Amino acid sequence: MWVSVVFLVVFVALLSMTSLWLWRQQAAGWGEPVHHAAPRRAAWRHQASA
Repeated sequence: MWVSVVFLVVFVALLSMTSLWLWRQQAAGWGEPVHHAAPRRAAWRHQASA
């Protein structure tokens, strides 16, 4: 029984820490644009000329 209580406490602690971290990440970066890819200008320099 004590093992299940320890697992429950650990799970609740991890879940609350994760939700708090996600809430802080969302509040901190709300107005900033997200850049997922590299700019296209770098690819044009490596192309061979005709």
